[in-house]
Amino acid sequence: MVSAVLLVLVGISFYAHILAQRLLEQQIALVRFYARALEYTSRAPQECLREFFWEYIFPDRQAGAQLFLIPMVLTDGRGVVLSHNLRELRLAFPEERRIEGFLRVLRADTVRFPPIQVPYAPGRSLKIYYGEPILLRHIRWMPALSSALIVLMAVVGISFLYTAYRYRQDKLWMGLARETAHQLGTPLSGLVGAIELIKETPFHLPRLLPHIEADLRRLEEVADRFAKIGIAPRLQIQPIIPIIQEVVAYYRLRVPPRVKIDFIYPEGLSPALPLNATLLKWVIENLLRNSLDALSPAEEGQITLRLQVRKTEVWLDVEDTGKGISPADWEEIFRPGFSTKPRGWGIGLALARRVIESYHGGEIFVHQSEVGKGTTIRIRLPLRQRLPLGQRILHALRYQGRRLFFLVRSKLGRRQRRSHPAVNPARAQ
Repeated sequence: MVSAVLLVLVGISFYAHILAQRLLEQQIALVRFYARALEYTSRAPQECLREFFWEYIFPDRQAGAQLFLIPMVLTDGRGVVLSHNLRELRLAFPEERRIEGFLRVLRADTVRFPPIQVPYAPGRSLKIYYGEPILLRHIRWMPALSSALIVLMAVVGISFLYTAYRYRQDKLWMGLARETAHQLGTPLSGLVGAIELIKETPFHLPRLLPHIEADLRRLEEVADRFAKIGIAPRLQIQPIIPIIQEVVAYYRLRVPPRVKIDFIYPEGLSPALPLNATLLKWVIENLLRNSLDALSPAEEGQITLRLQVRKTEVWLDVEDTGKGISPADWEEIFRPGFSTKPRGWGIGLALARRVIESYHGGEIFVHQSEVGKGTTIRIRLPLRQRLPLGQRILHALRYQGRRLFFLVRSKLGRRQRRSHPAVNPARAQ
């Protein structure tokens, strides 16, 4: 970005320099033409001169305003000023009639702007002194003004981006705090309930002891998960089915009886792939928790985890029979800070995408969803840690194409909702 700004500034400066040089050459040529015209008028008969020649060429007050942009002073051989166009150019000029005072106004040196002699009689001549055009002086300020404008726009843009970044960071930290409380809340509530039950009936301790140990392991996992945030985890080749079974078993004991959780996987296969078990469990738990929140609290619900083994990767689909997701939000739900829940912080799926895509080299996206019927979110994990170059390029193109497709559809969906707002049926009646 800085290189682009510098390139624009260099381009503006170069163009302004060329424009100023061409304007100066043109105006100097006009001054020389004016000098030759004066010389001609001094020798030509009166009847050869036309009215327009006197109007545009002879050094009267109108000449500078009508033809010349360059400040010009006409003197005799002794340096006495005969005529000038400084008044028409709105330049302050001295009251004295000597050329020395006018040279300070012209800002002209005899090297760049040598005075032009105009002979009009044997042994006698006039002199034309001139300086830079007024417009040229303004053009020389154009690069500086453009630079100042670009810097101002850059400062405003950076301030806006910084404010947006701080807002997203604050929301991210608040979301992480809520996520931490939520992650710790489930095992802690289980431990508190077990302790209360043991106080009332101590003989339940042997039956409750496995659950207490499970909750303690859960607390250790939560601490380990948050310790890995911001650090690239080590991936180890290990079976994925036991990891998913452990998460499903943990949630089956803690969901309402109306909710059924199933895990379907190919029998006789035990795919092993490079992964981090702690972070993968976190992702699956986030998806299960979102599916639970999407289910109706008054009806029975079904959550199905379906594992498919492909040639070079493993697919894990998390299906639910919840309220579904609008197509316009298929890509938005993975953006940090976006949430369809009234009290959501939009952190769970954003972290899930980071874990799957940045750490495991996979993909996570909404495979299909229909409002009022349910949602399927798919995770794709490579069986090998590093795919061949061709497959990585195809993988990246396919992934970016899908994201672009969902982004365009999201924008079109929002525009349609703004142009055709939904009508409340009860109110319409």
